[in-house]
Amino acid sequence: MSRHATVREARPLRPAAGSSALRIDPSLCDGVGICAHLAPDLVSVDSWGYPILRAGVLGSASERRQADAAVAACPRRALRVSS
Repeated sequence: MSRHATVREARPLRPAAGSSALRIDPSLCDGVGICAHLAPDLVSVDSWGYPILRAGVLGSASERRQADAAVAACPRRALRVSS
């Protein structure tokens, strides 16, 4: 057995064909936190106010509406909905 562990790269979760997911560009985010208020089912914030997105696809119309509202309100345009 080797003394060196194999390191795997983490791959971003990708939505299935025909589905959408909320995504963030962390380099643009200022941690304002509006997204967490507008999309509470999809976004929580860390202790500094930066968003933590729930992994997975937008499964309902309500989640899609929340995601669209958060994207539209983001002052730094750090959020997007990908398909």
